[in-house]
Amino acid sequence: MANVVPYSFGKELFSAGHAFQNGSGVTYNLALYTANNYTTASTVYSTGVAGQVGTAGTNYATGGKPLQSQAVDNQTNVATVDFADLPWTAATFSAAFGVIYRDDNSKLVVILDFGGTKTATNGTFTISFPVPASGTPAGSDAILSITS
Repeated sequence: MANVVPYSFGKELFSAGHAFQNGSGVTYNLALYTANNYTTASTVYSTGVAGQVGTAGTNYATGGKPLQSQAVDNQTNVATVDFADLPWTAATFSAAFGVIYRDDNSKLVVILDFGGTKTATNGTFTISFPVPASGTPAGSDAILSITS
């Protein structure tokens, strides 16, 4: 499976349901999963969805962590959204998927597929985001991009 943008995201985006620019006052979180129970038809993040990384002795909290340094940019004909890399320190868990969602209304943005299970054992588990200008055309490798 590749990364998935739920169908609802486009509608929310065009209805002014998302604000990615830093300083907008909107926070986005990234939650981690061992199994993906979301689909393209999913609309909201839910703590009740099975497969989220466990919290007992893992240094992981339900709901994940807030993303930092969100930035909107424009490459040549490609609009991008970027976030700072997100580390969990002293982590002891495995994850195969991530979900980015808007914190204040739980609207899903993207379901990330890590291409297999990744594990940290009392180490740092880091989600690394691509450089927003990478790819051909420039910007097409960003975690979120729209090509015009």
